[in-house]
Amino acid sequence: MKYSILFAGLLFCFAIKATAQLCNGNLGDPILNMTFGAKGFVMPKNTTTFEQAGGCPNKGQFVISSFLFGCGSNNDHSWIKMIGDHTRDLDGNYMLINAESTPGTIYTDTAKDLCDNTNYVFTAWVSNAMQNFTCGGNPVLANLTFTVKKLDGTVLSTSSTGDIPVADDRIWKQYGLAFTTPANTPEVIVSITTNPTYGCGSGFVIDDITFRSCGPLVTVTLDGATDGGNVCADYTNPFILQGTYSAYYNDPAVQWQSSVDTGKTWQDIPGETTTTYAIPRRMTGVINYRMVVAERANINSLNCRTASNDIYTEIHPVPLHNPPQNILGCLDKNLILPATDPSALQILWKGPNNYSYSLADPLAVVPSIKYADTGLYTLKQNFYFGCTTFDSFFLKIYPSTTISAIPPHPVCEGASQQLSVSSSGGGTYQWYPSTGLSNDAIPNPIARPTDSTEYKVVVTNSFGCKDSAYLTINVYRNLELNAGIDKVILAGDTATLDATIKGTAIDFTWSPPTAISDVHAIRPKVFPIEGTEYTVSATSTVGCGSGMDKVLVTVYKGIKIPNAFTPNGDGNNDKFRVLPLDNYKLVQLIIYNRWGKLLFRTNDKYNGWDGTFNGMVQPPGTYVYHLELVSDQNKRLVKQGTVLLLR
Repeated sequence: MKYSILFAGLLFCFAIKATAQLCNGNLGDPILNMTFGAKGFVMPKNTTTFEQAGGCPNKGQFVISSFLFGCGSNNDHSWIKMIGDHTRDLDGNYMLINAESTPGTIYTDTAKDLCDNTNYVFTAWVSNAMQNFTCGGNPVLANLTFTVKKLDGTVLSTSSTGDIPVADDRIWKQYGLAFTTPANTPEVIVSITTNPTYGCGSGFVIDDITFRSCGPLVTVTLDGATDGGNVCADYTNPFILQGTYSAYYNDPAVQWQSSVDTGKTWQDIPGETTTTYAIPRRMTGVINYRMVVAERANINSLNCRTASNDIYTEIHPVPLHNPPQNILGCLDKNLILPATDPSALQILWKGPNNYSYSLADPLAVVPSIKYADTGLYTLKQNFYFGCTTFDSFFLKIYPSTTISAIPPHPVCEGASQQLSVSSSGGGTYQWYPSTGLSNDAIPNPIARPTDSTEYKVVVTNSFGCKDSAYLTINVYRNLELNAGIDKVILAGDTATLDATIKGTAIDFTWSPPTAISDVHAIRPKVFPIEGTEYTVSATSTVGCGSGMDKVLVTVYKGIKIPNAFTPNGDGNNDKFRVLPLDNYKLVQLIIYNRWGKLLFRTNDKYNGWDGTFNGMVQPPGTYVYHLELVSDQNKRLVKQGTVLLLR
């Protein structure tokens, strides 16, 4: 991060709340960096005097988490929802402290390997955790103290956050202090403490505690800008980095660094200790660069340097280059030049007779080519990041061939037809697809397709010139006709005929035209007063069949119920059942013996009683039946009577 300050160049100990006021230049890499990690983070021992909790902390406790809500002093659930850390990382942890009436150390550690007479800043991001109505609207406000001491306890600098006000949401603010190390002080103890007044409140959250050096303004540019560089691997202009720094050190020294993991770790570049650095040429990869500055005596001490902004550089591979190729042209035909790379930003074709093509369409065409178009064609393609490719093609032109075809006619299923093509220059033939063809390599094969098919035929002459034609055979479906199953109804009722009529362009009609709803319907309703045979006649108007089929509609005056049955296994009258009526649903058929015992029940009109009960044969005699039927029009019929079982 970069910060600006309000002090004017004097190196002295001072304490100010916001880090933006602590360093008027650049910062070094963190010497201490407590981010509280992510899931599974364990707080180091002896880092805090507060007790760790597993959920919402009670007074004197803290919790490391990334998602908490419903916490509060005295369990009043009034604290702000704590979702994500201060960098808005939903998985990143923070430290939530309930310091109600509990003074103590929030965080302490030792910073080592420091340099004398060097500026350092000690900071943390802090937010209030309470709302306006916490503790009945009068909470004790959080107040933190930042301190830096020598190992012998001598205080070098201290700073207070002051009372952190309540709000309806977290308001992260960076607090801390800056100081200059005295002579012979390679280590210091840093701490953040709190000493709240007694009473309800003192809830706060803290994150990203850092201790790092502070130095001059340090800037690195690439070609005069701080933006990164993206170039193609065939770049010719070298990368030159230029570093500058403001007056600060008595005897400044610089060191260039590189990072291959996007700035997570940095390595010194041996020998690169001037403010100008020429990046070595490479063919691929991403590398970040920066410059660090320190007093010459401290330049090799990692904890005493000031780092510049980092510059991103990426080398992109050159697109594939094709070797020179020969291409074939056919006289008086349009020539489609080889396809270009779809990722190209710009293309430019050049060729004989001032041929030029630069449109966005990747397919370039040389129209109606002549022998004069013979020669070298070049293709230039421009890509992102300055990548360019050049390809060349030599065009040779030969006599062409032209195909002509006799259009085919439609056929009925199962019929065949001979296809016929010819070409002006002769040659070989190839048909696609070959399915249904007697031979796919002759000009006049017999075709017997099972469905409508588009055939493509390609003719190739002795020079390799081609021409093609498309021939489509439409296959018409043959007539399929079935008048459906016979029907049985009661006088005055209606039946629906279930015909099946398939085929291409079919005309059909029913006869006789009496007692029928529509003679041109596939499933007409019929209501004859006596038994009638209906005939459906159909014809394919494209010549793919004609025929007729009949269906018998039987009409009964009443329900036909047998008065006896003989379940002797001879296949004749073995079960007692009611003749099925097509437009009636069987609600139930019940059989009782003479003493009223229920022996049989069914709602399946095709089922019947076989004269047994629970697998036991019933004796000959008279039995009582109860029958209920209902029609499509909800007409209900109920019949009761007796039936004689004979053996």
